[in-house]
Amino acid sequence: MKPPVLEWIMGGLGLLLTLGVLAVMLHEAMGPGGPPVIEPSLQAVSGAPGHWRAEVEVRNTGHATAAAVEIEGVLGDETASATIDYVPAGGEETVTLGFQSDPRAGLQLHARGWTEP
Repeated sequence: MKPPVLEWIMGGLGLLLTLGVLAVMLHEAMGPGGPPVIEPSLQAVSGAPGHWRAEVEVRNTGHATAAAVEIEGVLGDETASATIDYVPAGGEETVTLGFQSDPRAGLQLHARGWTEP
């Protein structure tokens, strides 16, 4: 007895789905690699004299995930830092740094380091 047409259609769809998943896995495994690329940038400033807050957006434009990302802001003789638990490849997170002076005037932002999970 010949299998019904619907059975053949479902079998074909299952095969296409399986091949598609394998293709995506191979593409990810063989695709471009490389380290995380961490780019901090000042997004907003709020507060009052003596109590300024700088919101810093941290982007990872690299192809690998970064963990325990240390961000440092230097404003004259003031230094503030924060640690982000996790920034995925292509992702972004926001941290807030506190200063006594207005950070719009010469804030330098640096990614001091990270680990690979």
